[in-house]
Amino acid sequence: MFRRDTEENSTDRWEHCTRLIRQRMRDIFWVGVIYLASELLIWSLFLGLYEYRLDYLSPIIGMVVVLCFMFAISCLCPRSESFYHRHIKCKVDFINSNLGIGFPVPIVTITQDRLLGGKGIGRVIGNFVNTNVVFWTLIFLLSWGILAGILRIPALSLRGSEKNSDVDTEVDHPGHSGGQDTLTPRIEMPPPTLSRRPSESTTLNGTTINGYHTDKEAGLGPDSRTVSAYFTDSDCPTPVPPPSPLGNYQNRASLSSSQQPQVSSGEGTQRFTWFKECYPIILSILLLLTVGIPVSYSLGDDRILDGCMLWFTWISSTRLQRNFGRSDILSNVQGLKTTITTLLNPVLLMTLGMIAYTRAKAAATDTPIKQTLAQFACSNTLSRIWTSKVSKSYIRSDWFGAGDAAISILEVGIVVWGFKLYECRKQIWSRAGAAVVVLSAAFAALNVFVSVLLGRAVGLGPREALSFAARCTTLALARPAIEAVYGNEVVTAALVVSNGIFGQLMYPFMLRKLGFGSTKELHVDVDVDEEEERQRDDALTIGVGTAIGINGAAMGVSYLYERKSRAAPYAALSMTVFGIFTVVFSAVEPFTTTLMKLAGIGPDRLPYGEVS
Repeated sequence: MFRRDTEENSTDRWEHCTRLIRQRMRDIFWVGVIYLASELLIWSLFLGLYEYRLDYLSPIIGMVVVLCFMFAISCLCPRSESFYHRHIKCKVDFINSNLGIGFPVPIVTITQDRLLGGKGIGRVIGNFVNTNVVFWTLIFLLSWGILAGILRIPALSLRGSEKNSDVDTEVDHPGHSGGQDTLTPRIEMPPPTLSRRPSESTTLNGTTINGYHTDKEAGLGPDSRTVSAYFTDSDCPTPVPPPSPLGNYQNRASLSSSQQPQVSSGEGTQRFTWFKECYPIILSILLLLTVGIPVSYSLGDDRILDGCMLWFTWISSTRLQRNFGRSDILSNVQGLKTTITTLLNPVLLMTLGMIAYTRAKAAATDTPIKQTLAQFACSNTLSRIWTSKVSKSYIRSDWFGAGDAAISILEVGIVVWGFKLYECRKQIWSRAGAAVVVLSAAFAALNVFVSVLLGRAVGLGPREALSFAARCTTLALARPAIEAVYGNEVVTAALVVSNGIFGQLMYPFMLRKLGFGSTKELHVDVDVDEEEERQRDDALTIGVGTAIGINGAAMGVSYLYERKSRAAPYAALSMTVFGIFTVVFSAVEPFTTTLMKLAGIGPDRLPYGEVS
């Protein structure tokens, strides 16, 4: 009898495993559809903006288009909210969780002949430290102080009169009283009332969104994730059946129990758990051996090989950090373990791994490193390639390497942030959101001019000093801004990526010191009133989001979204506004001429004293 039970449990485990793989394959297919649709949107905007030399704004404008589209759809069809959370949100979260795969590419493709000398590198590092210390401190303190004053001003709202007639009374909230927040288990949560509008209960907390809860729950259990990776079950929400006409939900306990096979503990369960954890890595290795290497050997095309290595290093890095953080290693020395977990940053590990891979590949094949890196990434975009094919216009190269594909994922990620902004529209369209826009524009002007002056003060050359004007702008906007003022693009790329990596190493420490624990950041009751929900976004939360969005750019925003932080929408908003105004203050006259004069470059685009 026991043997029969064991066989049945084993069958259930593997049936569940195959269902899981099939579901992941379907999810990957729809992620590909979203990727292609986003690239087509970027291309259409690229075609309209190329004539005005504003094509670099395509991903940012695409994000705004997605936000406006979702808002219009939600107004015309209120049920679209439910459809979005059931079928789209998990794919958007999947893309956002894996944006880090594109961050290391600019660093990996830097060759030795493009590096500065020892003194130049030392001065760049010195100014890097100066600008980070100055602007992190200044932006955070100013944002916090100004927003604290703004939020003290009473708002003119009709919500007070609406509260009296609202069905959601204190009787409906037995778990929320006296300003005391308690972590109520899912099964005991009261169902949402019919009077709640979808947008009012949409939050970033990741626990419940109109009845949809995710598997990543603020680190409340042993399966909490520190970072997501390909083919993981971390961010996809578990769909809950829609409410009946009476507004009642099915029992969540029965739903969750029906989704998981009843398995007994033992060696079979351990094997199943190990396979579920490691099959993405195994799959990437199999593709590398069975597809990447044979295609590279027979056709001389290394793109699949490079793509498999990108995928393998990214998954391995994320799993290493996550499993080390969840293991018992150094559990008695918690401070040291936290430090090591932070240093095992996936972006940092992937950068080191891909640098080693590209150099080893060049040495093994006796190929010049420049050629190897050009095959890996040549700074091409799909929009530029498609435009050249359609219009028959000249393009230096139509090569699209694995590194270019990784960068395109970053572009698509910026577009799909429109969905994330839509989820948090109540936070953005408020006094705090307007204040973040104004502050971000002002900080952009301050950063552009002061960073260049600080660079010249430490002895940097004009072009290297100008590179600091876009030191913390996302790569899609930093490149055109620096091209307009003839800055050093290699230094700019290194600064942007280094800022992001530095931020990801510091965020856990800084947020913990500021009191952003899992309870404060990640748990918000389902039926908290909209005004109470807004009060949670205090000046500290908004100030942190503004500082991370400006200084950390895309990596910082991605970090906050991975952790379902309520500061994330403010970070995305500040990053967008800051990036756009950085381009304005760098590439638009008369700011361009003024900036170049501050750096010591004359009207002939040469440093003062040089002769062409």
